[in-house]
Amino acid sequence: MRVMDLSAMDLNLVVGLDALLDEASVGRAARRLRRSQPAVSRILARLRDLFGDPLLVQQGRAMVLTERALGLRDPVKRLLGDAEHLLRPPLPFDPEREARHFRLISSDYALVVLLGPILEELGLQAPAVTFSVAAPGLASMDALAAGQADLLFGPGVAPSWCETERLLSDPWACVRRRGAVLPRTRAEYLALEHVDVAVEVRFGQPIARALGRRAADRRVRLAVEDFAGALFVVAGSGLVATVPWPVAQRAAAVMPLAVGEVPFRIPPSEVSMVWPRRATAEPAHEWLRRAVRRATEEALSRPAAPSAGAPRPSAPPRSPGPARGRSRTP
Repeated sequence: MRVMDLSAMDLNLVVGLDALLDEASVGRAARRLRRSQPAVSRILARLRDLFGDPLLVQQGRAMVLTERALGLRDPVKRLLGDAEHLLRPPLPFDPEREARHFRLISSDYALVVLLGPILEELGLQAPAVTFSVAAPGLASMDALAAGQADLLFGPGVAPSWCETERLLSDPWACVRRRGAVLPRTRAEYLALEHVDVAVEVRFGQPIARALGRRAADRRVRLAVEDFAGALFVVAGSGLVATVPWPVAQRAAAVMPLAVGEVPFRIPPSEVSMVWPRRATAEPAHEWLRRAVRRATEEALSRPAAPSAGAPRPSAPPRSPGPARGRSRTP
């Protein structure tokens, strides 16, 4: 069995390994590290010798990671996170005086339910804190890993270098324009034309899983990126959208929409707060997560009020289990 000589490994090699594993390219890794390409090629040569594995191999015109390299990605992230925490102790955070910009990744589901209460919560105690929000995508976890985002609101499934805490667990709703007949059976649901929402795929495709073999019978007339886009389309057409209940409820307060239950059993729509484990004890990040928890509790305690003249949506079906789960760390 090959035994690695740890005395030959330094932290700069680990940083180089992380860049090479993320970029799968010596050139891109060199640009990220602000090093010359020959220097990064030498790093790769040393890593290949240390691990006894090529790590990156040519496949056509591109380089791809070997199986060994793929297995190193999460451990390397954890190692660098631990090293950063060890070498740079966290500084105290004073929200009343300090300016801080937090970068969030969130679907419009979490934005609709949580962002207003979060801003209200933080506006009183942190006047200089600002936010930017990016939509979730295939590179969301990469952004979180690279420190380009602080929190992600999305599915609770995350890599081992992340922590998760469930915030929302809501039933789904069928939404049509006001005056249209809502489906009361699975057959009526499948007979309608649907707006499909791309972000729902990233939540594990609960609609398709609930329909099982009948999922192929669902007639998708239009696919959009987010729930808000789907609801605007539904308000002006004969299509039906299936969206989380709080999103439907708030939209019906300001748009001509009818909201009803989904006429078959479907797992609840859940949103978790996801963050890199390395940030768990960082004071500003810890403060942000506490504020999000308080804002979530506030948001869940007050239903959206309907606008003048709009019919109040019926009460949501009961959702199994509590709305918020506990994090893996205190």
